[in-house]
Amino acid sequence: MTDALRDTLHIAECRRLRLDEPQSPLLAAARTAHQNSPDRLTLLALPGTDLASAPAARHHVTTAARAWGAPPGLVDSLETVTGELAANALEHGDSWEVVVALSAAAGLLTVGVTDEGRDADALVSVRTESGPEQEHGRGLLITEALADRWGERRVPGGRTVWAEFRTEG
Repeated sequence: MTDALRDTLHIAECRRLRLDEPQSPLLAAARTAHQNSPDRLTLLALPGTDLASAPAARHHVTTAARAWGAPPGLVDSLETVTGELAANALEHGDSWEVVVALSAAAGLLTVGVTDEGRDADALVSVRTESGPEQEHGRGLLITEALADRWGERRVPGGRTVWAEFRTEG
């Protein structure tokens, strides 16, 4: 419990500091990754060096999706995929900061995680080397199974890995 509280306070302090600073380039890049003129958009910058950022990312996305009226099954899928994308960014992105975004537009919810993308080959290796005996590397397979569509896009200063979910039949 003490560790969880410490992690939560650390993330809150990072958020407060970011509010006092000019907008980070990575946050601006994450915003450009959602160029589909979303009806709704929420962004959250988190420490890229803190594993507590993954649960914070999941919480942020699920809270927004519920507030926007997403059905419970879709919220569950968003939570799982957000956790996988955030974990990949934290493990492979080598970033000081990661940004999680959720947008809603034209019958789609799109979740994206933007990092500084220094390890550009990590996504490719995770996609191609995952086997049944491996303990790691299943995140993108899970993403592929749950999302209607997913991919990677280069943005200024990094990359965004995104997943789309249809909200209408």
